[in-house]
Amino acid sequence: MGPKAKREGDVNKGKEIFTAQCASCHQLAAMGTGPPLGGIYNAPIAANAGYSYSSSLQSKNKLKWNDANLDKWIAKPSGFAPGNKMGFAGLDSKNDRLDLVAYLKANS
Repeated sequence: MGPKAKREGDVNKGKEIFTAQCASCHQLAAMGTGPPLGGIYNAPIAANAGYSYSSSLQSKNKLKWNDANLDKWIAKPSGFAPGNKMGFAGLDSKNDRLDLVAYLKANS
């Protein structure tokens, strides 16, 4: 028996998660309480010139928002960048994180 196939994220479920969990502070194209998230996939971390990022997130600016970094951030922002400004505890569900990342990829 071969290795278990990796689950792909579901863009439609990701949109539902974005709407329920992210849209109160983030939009895809416009600045909200947080920076816009459209185009974030594979972009440098803390790179939106119109937003004032915490120093902990700015310290990650040589990294990109790829699958692994987005997963860590969405799972627990305070674990990825301690002292960041985002007041979101994170998503425990790996499937929810895969779906949300798929949605962000589709909008990048």
